[in-house]
Formats: sequence, structure tokens, C-alpha cells
Amino acid sequence: MMKFWQSKKKREIAAIEEANRLKKEELALKAQRNKLDEQVFVLINEMEAKKSYQSACDLPEIPAGVIPAGKQPAIAQDSIVDLNNYAASAPHFYKGFIGYPALANMSQSTDYRCVYETTAQEMTRAWGEVKVANGGNEDYKDKIKAIEGRLKELNIRELMRKHIENEMIFGRSQIFIDIRQHKHLDIPLLINDKSLGKGCLKGFTLIEPIWTTPSFYNANDATAPDFFKPLRWFVLGKEIHDDRLLTLIMRPVPDMFKPVYNFGGISMLQLMQPYVERWQRTVDSVSDLIHSFSITGIKTDMQNVISDGGEGTAQLLLRSKLFSLLRSNQNLMMLDKDGEEFFQFNTPLSTLDNLLQKSQEQMAAPSRTPLVKLLGVTPSGLNASSDGEIQVYHEYIASMQEAHLRPQIEVILNLIQLDLFGKIDDQIIFEFNPLEQMNDEQLATIEKSKAERDVSLISAGVLAQEEVRTRLAKDESGDYSGIDVEDVPEQPQWDFNYGNNQEEAGDTAGTMA
Repeated sequence: MMKFWQSKKKREIAAIEEANRLKKEELALKAQRNKLDEQVFVLINEMEAKKSYQSACDLPEIPAGVIPAGKQPAIAQDSIVDLNNYAASAPHFYKGFIGYPALANMSQSTDYRCVYETTAQEMTRAWGEVKVANGGNEDYKDKIKAIEGRLKELNIRELMRKHIENEMIFGRSQIFIDIRQHKHLDIPLLINDKSLGKGCLKGFTLIEPIWTTPSFYNANDATAPDFFKPLRWFVLGKEIHDDRLLTLIMRPVPDMFKPVYNFGGISMLQLMQPYVERWQRTVDSVSDLIHSFSITGIKTDMQNVISDGGEGTAQLLLRSKLFSLLRSNQNLMMLDKDGEEFFQFNTPLSTLDNLLQKSQEQMAAPSRTPLVKLLGVTPSGLNASSDGEIQVYHEYIASMQEAHLRPQIEVILNLIQLDLFGKIDDQIIFEFNPLEQMNDEQLATIEKSKAERDVSLISAGVLAQEEVRTRLAKDESGDYSGIDVEDVPEQPQWDFNYGNNQEEAGDTAGTMA
């Protein structure tokens, strides 16, 4: 009996010890799990911080073949070392350059294309004319005709339109100046009659920025004029001097961000991205809401479904199918008068059109494009008009032409003069046409006002007839362009005593009778 109790006691002690051991293992596993959770939490925080850090100052991705074999890119990690200290801590609405592949993919969307296509077309719509600075077009008539023919042959207008589109998509666009018999492209291009002569110009080639990256730039001397301006570029394995590239950047970034953006500017698509994504999200939400704006159901007894299991579920599905088949207005909807009740909830849709309109209008903000130009949306309301917006937009486009297109067109004009004549005439200039287009009635009113003004000035002796004829002959847009200034028609002789003479003649005739 004693042995039995001793054995039982040992078993109880062993069970207690086993329980204590299991409890210790459970506590150890729990402590280990807590430690792992802490490590995962720290890792997630580090990954988020690293993600924010990389998105703010990650180096641009350059495709293989752009940098020649054995050469090192000019943009290295130390190019953005000053930015690294602030990128992870400062809040950024835009996290940095999103990359050329992402921008190219965004350009397939109509919401993005409508902006850069509209701007590029507007900047080249009216185009311009080659003129003489002092107005003596007659002496330069043959030269101007030859230059305009060469501009048309090289399709410069279409080239500049694509140039603008390219820049608005990627933030930078370049045109390569192709000179005949120039093999060393890494040396400067001097545009003068000493280095270039007749027949020197072969043409121009548009290059997307994904195929180029700087090979050298000054990052040491902030007082130098070429500070953070690439001197040479790698273009698919070739090293080309910056003088041989017409680089267009209409929205430059600060020096701190230039290496991150591959020495380009901010793409218009990147500026539009938050607005377009909000618009697309709003459209999808409204579409889903309209699709399911009405919720229809039947209040029924679900106890049978819960208690009967599969059989009750099958009956419920059969009832739902029957209700769906008969819910149309052209059919009959049947309900159990005691166990079922019909209900319907409808979502109000009265303000959805206003929400869509406001969200869509926000897309016009980054590009400063009027809604009537961008989306074809005309103002509504009493005496509503978009004339003021169009005028402001034309002023903005004209300023963009002068700031960004004119310097490059002047280079092209000088190259064409060297190619045709072997020298550059500074009197020959390019002038953009006005963006405002007047109708026939407005033009007729202006011509009438000018004619009345000329008559008044001639009558007052301020101007002579020959001076007015000279102006009319030089006005190529007028109806009297090219008239002979010297061949002045004879003025009609008006007899202001014509009536008195008739009376005298009648009296004489009566007397004679």
C-alpha cells in the first residue's frame, strides 16, 4: 500500500514537473515570438524609410548601351550626397523622378496626352515668318524665299512640335545638329562662317532623353558659367559635345535634383499625375456607385437556412434566383405575405455630375490650359464666356515661345544661312505670328480704320500718297501687296460748280429757242 502511494506521488510530481517544463517552453516561445515581432516591426520601419529615401534621391536608370564600354557615368551616388541628408526627413509631395519607362507608359493615357498635345500644337499653330529687322524685305526677297524653302524642306515646324511634346513627356528633349563631314562629335561646334560653309548642314534629329546622359559636368566651381551644366553627353555609345545638341528644358529643377532627373526638368506628366489619379479614381468610384446605386432585398426567415444546413441553403438560393428572374417591371414579383418583406435602398445621384466636373477641372491646373482648349468644356451661365481665359492662355503660350523656342530657332536660322549663303546676316530674323486669329469682319473694320486714318494724314499734309503706297506694297498680308509705288493713278477732277453750269446751260438754251 505504501508503494502504491509513493508511486502515485511520484507520478503527480512528474506531472507537475512536466507541466512546469511545458509552461517554461511556452513562455520562452512567447518571448521569442515577441522578439521576432519587434525585429519585424523594426525591419518594416527601415524598409519604409529606405523606400522613402530611395524614391527621393534614387539615381536615374540608364539603359545598356548609352554609356560606351570602359567609360564611367558622370552621375554617381556622390552627386546627390547633399540631398541624402534631407531626403528621408523632409515631407515631399513629389517623391522624385519616377523614371522614363513610367512616363512613357503614362503617355498612352488620353488624360495625359490631351495636355502635351494641346500645348505643342498651340505653340506651333500660328508658327512665324522670316523677316528683315529694318523692314526692307524687298532687297532680301530672294534670300527669305530660299530660307523659308529650306525650313520647309527640313520640316522644322513639325520638328519643334515633336520637340515640345518630347520635353513635356520626359522633362527634357534634344535635337542633334548633323553637320556634313564632322566625325569628331565631342569637340565644340562653332556656328560662324570661319568653321562652316555652304552645304554644311545635313539635317536635324530628335533624341529622347532615355538615350542620353551627361559624360562630364562641372560640380566644383559654383562661380563658373557651366556649373551643373553638362559639357558633353553620352548618346548611345557616342560622346557628343553640348554645342551640337539643342536641349529643351521648360521646367528646370534646382541643382540639388539635377543628377536625380538625369539633368532634365520635371515632366508635365509627373506634375499632372496626382490630379489625373484623383480624377480616374473619382470616375471609377462614380461608375461603381451608379452600377449599384440601388440595393434590393427581401426580409425573410433565416432560421431554416441555419438549422437545415445544405437543404436550407439550396432553398434560399432557389428563392433568390426566382426573385431575380421575376424582378423586372415587365414581370411579376411574388412575396410570401406572412414571412417575407420587400425593401429597397437607393443612393442619391444628384451631385455626382458636380463632383466629376470639379475633379476633371483640376487636371487643367498644372498646364494652365483653359478647359475649352483642354477638354472642350465651355462656360455655363448668363453671359458666360471663355474669351478672357483664351487671351491669358495665348499670352502664356507667347511667353513660352519667346523663352524656349526662339533661342533654338535662331540657331537653326543661322545654320540654314551658313548652309545656303556661307555667311550669317544679322538683319534676317524669325518672328512668331500672333496667336489671335481675327475673322473677315474684324479685318475689314481694321482696314477701314487704317484707310480713314491715311486719308486724314494725307489731307493734313503729314504724309504723302507715295509713303502710304509704300506701306501698302510692303504689307504682305494686305490686298495691295507688291503694287508699283511709283505708278500713282491720276486723281479724278471734281467740278463742284457742275450744278450751276447746268442751270446756265439750260438758260442759254431757252434764250436761243
